[in-house]
Amino acid sequence: MADAIADDEPEEEEKGSSPLMAVVFILVAALLAGGVGFGVGQTLFAPMIAGADAPVAQETGPQAPNAADGGQGSDDGYGADEDGHGADSETSLRGLDFASLEVLELEPITTNIGVPSDVWVRMELSLAIEPVDEEEAIDPVMIEAIHADFLAYMRTTRLQSLALPSGFQHMVTDLESRAALRSGGIVKRVFVKALLLE
Repeated sequence: MADAIADDEPEEEEKGSSPLMAVVFILVAALLAGGVGFGVGQTLFAPMIAGADAPVAQETGPQAPNAADGGQGSDDGYGADEDGHGADSETSLRGLDFASLEVLELEPITTNIGVPSDVWVRMELSLAIEPVDEEEAIDPVMIEAIHADFLAYMRTTRLQSLALPSGFQHMVTDLESRAALRSGGIVKRVFVKALLLE
C-alpha cells in the first residue's frame, strides 16, 4: 500500500509542473514575438523617421519662392499669392484657372468594351476648354474627332482596369491626354459626368 501511495505522488508533481511549463513557454513566445516585431519595425520605419528629422532641401522649380517677387511665389497658381496660402480660390490643384475655362458637353458614348465584349458602357463627358475669341468658333470637326477617339479608347478598355479607383483615374488621364493631342492643347480637362457598365 505504501508503494501505491509513493507511485501517486510523482504523478501529482508532474501535473503540477505542467502549468508552469505552459506559462514559461508563453512568456518565451511573447518575448520572441516582441523582439521580432521591434526588429521589423526598426527596419521598415527607421528610414521614414530619419527622413522626417532631416533638414528640408532648398525648393526649386515652379513651386519655389522667387527672389524677384519678394519670395512670395508667382502668379501661376503654385506659389503664395497676396491673398495668402497658395492661390486664388478659383485656381485648382493643377494650376488651371477654371473660372476662365468653358465647359463643352459631348454626346454620350455607348459601346461595348474590349474585354469582356458582352459588357456595355455608357459615358457622359464634358470638356473644359480654353475660351476662344469671338471671331473663332470651336471646330466641330475637332470635337467629333475627340468623340471618336474616346469611343475607340473605350472599345479597347478592359473591365478589370476600371474595377479600382486608380484604374478610373488612369482612364480619365488617358482621355485627357488624347483630347489634348487631338485639340492641339485647347482641351485642358475631361470631366466624366456618368459612367454606367452593364
